[in-house]
Amino acid sequence: MVEVILMNIRRFAAVTTFALSMAVAAPVIHSQDRDRRDEHRDEGRRDHDRFDDRDRAAARDWYRDHHDAFRHDEGRYWHRDWEPNIREGYVLTPAMRGAIRPIPRDLYGRLAPPPRGYRYVMIGDHIVLVDRGYRVHDALHFELNF
Repeated sequence: MVEVILMNIRRFAAVTTFALSMAVAAPVIHSQDRDRRDEHRDEGRRDHDRFDDRDRAAARDWYRDHHDAFRHDEGRYWHRDWEPNIREGYVLTPAMRGAIRPIPRDLYGRLAPPPRGYRYVMIGDHIVLVDRGYRVHDALHFELNF
């Protein structure tokens, strides 16, 4: 009788230990799967630190109906002497930072999402991909390309 009770206690302990280990392992496994999915999704974002052909085509299509979205005249939002600086690697000056505007929502929806820490901004006739330090990573020059 004592042996039967001990056997039942051992079985109960084994089943309980197994159940507890599964309860602890399941969230960890689920979390690892979620991390892998996030890494896979972020890979495309990390690699998208430049405009690609799809972005350029989407911007060109959008621009056909939205010429008036840009400020072409000299003033607060644009100075001709800024033109040579709208290029990869250039850090926007404080005056240029004051002139940037958000890009139109309907254009933003057509472009691939910028990588973490990057954003699209509008300055003059340009859509520019900048990082947190206002370094230009790529630009669409609407007056030239479209």
